[in-house]
Amino acid sequence: MKLKIISYSATKGGAAKAARNFLYLIQNHENHNAELISVNGTLTSQGFIKAPKLSVIWHYFKMIISRSFTYFERSNNVVKYSLNLFSSNYVLKSINLTSKDKEIIHLNWINNDTLSIFYLKKLFKSSDKYVLLTLHDEWFYCSTEHYADYESSSFMKGYDDDGCISRRIFNLKKTIDFNKIIITVPSQWLFERARKSYLLRNAKVHILPNPIDTDKFRYLKETRLARHLKFDVDEGCFIIGFGAVSGSSNPLKGFDLLIGALQKITNNKNNNILLLTFGAKELDKSVKSLDCKVVNMGFIANAEEMANIYNHLDVMIVPSRAESFGQVAAESLACQTPVVAFDYSGITDIITHKRNGLLADPFSIESLTDNINLMMEMSVEERSIYGENGRKDVIEKFGKKVVLDRYIKILDYVKGATNE
Repeated sequence: MKLKIISYSATKGGAAKAARNFLYLIQNHENHNAELISVNGTLTSQGFIKAPKLSVIWHYFKMIISRSFTYFERSNNVVKYSLNLFSSNYVLKSINLTSKDKEIIHLNWINNDTLSIFYLKKLFKSSDKYVLLTLHDEWFYCSTEHYADYESSSFMKGYDDDGCISRRIFNLKKTIDFNKIIITVPSQWLFERARKSYLLRNAKVHILPNPIDTDKFRYLKETRLARHLKFDVDEGCFIIGFGAVSGSSNPLKGFDLLIGALQKITNNKNNNILLLTFGAKELDKSVKSLDCKVVNMGFIANAEEMANIYNHLDVMIVPSRAESFGQVAAESLACQTPVVAFDYSGITDIITHKRNGLLADPFSIESLTDNINLMMEMSVEERSIYGENGRKDVIEKFGKKVVLDRYIKILDYVKGATNE
């Protein structure tokens, strides 16, 4: 049976990387014919087939129209908002709902008007398409926001007290029969949130972590030994990493919290620090307030190059306000580089405090500062132990074989449990 993995992008962002990794896993399994469909084209075992240019342009305009409505109703919640009023024509044709072919449709991050709420309602009712939905954030059980505000309970009780647009989108989602499909989430945190939610509390939800390629993300001894030479810093320099697609401009990724912590740390003239960033073309101007060297590596699409960067670091900082999983943290640990993050959301499945990293009190700059200082005060040997523990944990919980076995079981379950 053919497997069609659907994702807004095949290249950019953690959700796209997860979708791509699921494709690579399943392509090596003899019983599955799979492809990854995005708004820009289709990734197959033969390579990438581009979508028609007109389709891509038309989708871009629909996305702008849909996004413009979100500006009429914003809250203090600094996350992304989506309405999903439209669908990509290319993705619709690729799924081909009128076809009677029995297929598994694995939906990943399908916002930015990849698929509309109206189309999802039809797709979930189809008797010929077996649907698996993987949540990469909280949008499916919230209204327009991709993550609920830290103290919000609207996703649990409904949006009757919220604005007009939020109420309308949530009411549209209420018409979708989520019991017709199988849902997976990449972390225990997202699982618990989904089960508490108004929309998914009775749905079939399973945990399926994102796979990490520990053959590519690994410890590189020669890179470690020569890492200070690449950036022209002395051997005593402590190298701190931060990375996310559009990370410095996306409040959810917490770059402002990292800057706040580093301002305190770099005020100490005895600290010799290099901040190494990746994922964005340009950094926020706030980096100029830091009394340390800053190097931005830009967008990195190649796994080998990413692994090389992780191996240049003494510590990786993931100061996100919310993570459905924590791809960067897991990749860093696979390379034996310890991580400092906040004790909140999906990243707690990855980081075990004082075993493979340190967890700060949620969103406290003071606590983040203290934990970075703790990591800096450790000896190289102590940090190496954290790194070794981290790689063991990633292989055990998120390694390719572990996730593939679970993925195959879930796909088999999808065929038997949906459309009953």
